[in-house]
Amino acid sequence: MKINIIRLMLITVASLHITACEDMISEVDVPESDPKIVVFSVISPQDEFITVKVYKSRALYSLTPQHSWEESFPVIPDATVRISNGVDWLQLPYNAETRSYRIASESMPVQASQTYYLDIKAPGGYSAEASCTVPAGTPPDIEITATEYVENFGEQSAMVSFRFKDIPGNGHFYRVIPGTYFSDEYYGDDFFSESGLSRGESVFSDKNREGAFFNFRTSEIYKGNNPDNRLLIWSSVTDEDYYNYHHSVMSFQGDNPFSEPSPVFTNIDGGLGIFAAVNGRLQEFTLNQDQP
Repeated sequence: MKINIIRLMLITVASLHITACEDMISEVDVPESDPKIVVFSVISPQDEFITVKVYKSRALYSLTPQHSWEESFPVIPDATVRISNGVDWLQLPYNAETRSYRIASESMPVQASQTYYLDIKAPGGYSAEASCTVPAGTPPDIEITATEYVENFGEQSAMVSFRFKDIPGNGHFYRVIPGTYFSDEYYGDDFFSESGLSRGESVFSDKNREGAFFNFRTSEIYKGNNPDNRLLIWSSVTDEDYYNYHHSVMSFQGDNPFSEPSPVFTNIDGGLGIFAAVNGRLQEFTLNQDQP
C-alpha cells in the first residue's frame, strides 16, 4: 500500500508540474550560442602516433541529429594544429582516413615528466590552447590472484581477479583496461577487445589509499577453443586532468532521470575537451586452467 501511495504522489506532483508549465509559460526566448571547438587528445610515450581530434560542438538547445556520434559533431578538417615540447613546434597534418590530425611519435618523442603544448586555429576565428605534463611514474606490476571458470551452454568463460600496489607517494591517478585479442578472419589481424570490470574502477586515484593494493576482477572473458587465449591488461599512470575529465564524463552519462546536470571537465582554453597524458604498459597473462 505504501508503494502505491508513493507512486500516486509522484504522478500527482508530475501532473501539477505539467499543468503549471502549460498555464505560466507560452513563449521562451532561447539564448543564442555559437558552436565551439572541441578537442580530444591523449598523448603517451607508448603510442606510435600523436593524435589530435578536432570537432565543432552543436549549438546550445539545438536538436540532436539522428546520425552517428561523429556525424553529429562535425570534424574540422582544415584547422592548423601544432604541438610543442617547449622548444620546438611541429604541425600535425590532417589524416582523412582516421579523421584526425596525427604524426608519428618519432617526429617528437613523448617523454615522461615533459610538458607539451597544443595550439589550434581554425577558419571562422576559432582558436584553442592547452598543455599537459606526462606522468613520471611507472605503472606497477600486476599480480593475478585468482581465476574463476564459468561454463554456460557448453561455452567456457573466465573471470580473472588481479591487483597492484600503489606507487610510493601521494597524488597518483590510474587507468586500468582489461581485455583480450579478438581475431578478425576478414582482415587477418588481431584487435584488442575490452572485457570490462565486474569489480573495481577503471579510472581512480590513490586519495586516502596511499600505498594500498587496488583489487579488480574482469567481467566474463570467452575462452572459446583457443588454447593460447590471453588476458591483456593495460595499466597507466595518468595526469590529473585525464582523471577529472573521465570522471566528469561518467557522471554526465548517468541514467538517473532525477540527477542534476553535471558539467564535463575541460582543460582547453578557448574551447572544450581534453588534452592529457598517460604513461602506461601492457601486460599479458594466459587463461589456461592451470593458472592460479
